[in-house]
Order: sequence, then structure tokens, then C-alpha cells
Amino acid sequence: MSGRTVSVPDDIKSVYAMTHAMPLVVALAPDKLAGFASPRAMSAEALKLLPPELSKLPNLGGGPDANLEKLKDMKLDIALGWTSPGESYPARQIERIGLPVVNIEVDRLDQYPATFRFLGRLFHREALARALEREMAEVQAAVAEVKTPKPRVYYAESQDGLTTQCDTSDRVEVIARAGGVNALHCEPGAPFAANYPLGLERLLTLDPDVIVTRFAATAEAIRKDPRWAQLKAVRAGKIFAAPNAPFNWFDRPPSFLRALGARWLAGKLHPEVKLGDLRADARAFYALFFGVTPTDADLDQLLAP
Repeated sequence: MSGRTVSVPDDIKSVYAMTHAMPLVVALAPDKLAGFASPRAMSAEALKLLPPELSKLPNLGGGPDANLEKLKDMKLDIALGWTSPGESYPARQIERIGLPVVNIEVDRLDQYPATFRFLGRLFHREALARALEREMAEVQAAVAEVKTPKPRVYYAESQDGLTTQCDTSDRVEVIARAGGVNALHCEPGAPFAANYPLGLERLLTLDPDVIVTRFAATAEAIRKDPRWAQLKAVRAGKIFAAPNAPFNWFDRPPSFLRALGARWLAGKLHPEVKLGDLRADARAFYALFFGVTPTDADLDQLLAP
């Protein structure tokens, strides 16, 4: 999907999927996944929401941390990378061991239907694109009906909550899809559009209506920290940790689960929107994309406030 021509086997049996490509293979062809590409081992909470056979897979490292010697010994068919310019270096490293790298588009959620169709042809599997398009369209239509002002949302990405993303970054597209506005506006070409370090003083001037955290522990720490208590979002109790299993619904790795993330956040920002039962929708989505139907207890843990 980056415009190159790559020779690959017609019958692909084993794939090393680099970090952001990994969730797609988990959904579409889990039997072809050679291992997880992650900076840390998959948690028990995440594995519980994936097919049980995946719990036996090794962690092969992601991007520049990939274990090239191990990958070479495994005699894989292809590696999956993605089209972002910054990922050309790890792809070149993998190609040095003779493993062809096929690039897919994963940066923005609207790219995923085409990516699912591309991988469906590559793996000779039925793509999941239509279900994803339907999920995205339902949220878009519901949010379009909202007449109230869009809440200003701050994304607390780091553990301490003081690293975020500019509104120009694809990493926070869930906010706009859910009918919100990113509290941090940056001019085009800002040096830290992604992974923007923000002091607490600057955050106080932004004074967002809602805070979304990447980590549940961050949300809990913000609620208890008197330094954050001056913020409008904290005073109103509008601090929400993004669901995080088996992959984060908001970011890191960015994945098709952002479609559920938009539905989840739209319900927080606009309780009046008609989006149906999030629990039922999440259960059906997981059954379709991961082959696992979450129990009530799984959903309680996943969607905990």
C-alpha cells in the first residue's frame, strides 16, 4: 500500500506483523501470526479477549527492537509494516534478513476498510471491512445529530498525564469522531505535534471539559492529585480511562478498535446520542473480530469508569 512491488508466496503461512500491523493479523488471520510484536509481553487481561491459541505465541519485539536473529531462524513468509515514513528504517532492517516487507496503511481509522480488504486478498480471507465501515458510519451519523457545543477534550497519553497530542495528530482522531474538540490546538508544522510535552501550568490555561487517559492508573492519580483539582474536567468528574484490551481503543497501538473508541467516547461526551447498548455492541464486535465473546465480567473490567 506504499506503491512498491514485492514478491510474496501465494499461500502465506507465517507472518511477522510489526506493532501497528499486529492487531489486523490477530483479527483476520490469527493462525498465520508468528508472534506478538510488542515492547512488553501481552497482559493476561488482553490475552483473555483473544483466541486461546495465541497465548502460546512468543513476543518477537517491535520495530527497531525486533529480534532479527530469531526472525531469520523462524523462516517466515512475510513481514507486515506500515506506510508511515518513520517506519522505513525498521523495515529496511527486516529486509536485510531476506524477509519481504509488505506495507499497509494504519495511521487513520478511515484507512482501515481498504487495509482489511487488501489483507483479505493477500491472505485469501474474507475481509472484515464492511462491519468496520458500519460501525464507523453509525457513530458518524449519531454525532452529526448533536446540536450542543463540542466539549474540549484533553488526552493524557503518558503515565503522569502531561504528554499529549496536538489536534493535528492522527493519534487523537477518536476525539473528533466522538464529537469533541482536542483541547490542544497546534499550528501546522509544530515540532511536537505527536508526543507533545505539556506542563501543568499550560494545562491549567487550556482547562479542558473532559480528560481521557491512556492508562487507568493515570485517571486514578489525577482524581487524587490536588494540583489537578483546579481543572474544570476534574471538578466535574469527567476523567475517563480508555478501554485497553486486547489493544487500546484510543491509541498505542493505533488500530481498528478506534471505531469502538469513538462509540465509547461519544457516549461520554454526548449522553443524549442514540448509539444503542455499548456492551452489546462491544460483545458482538469482539466476537466478530477476535473470535471471542466477552463475558459480563470481562465487559465490567473493560468498561470500568
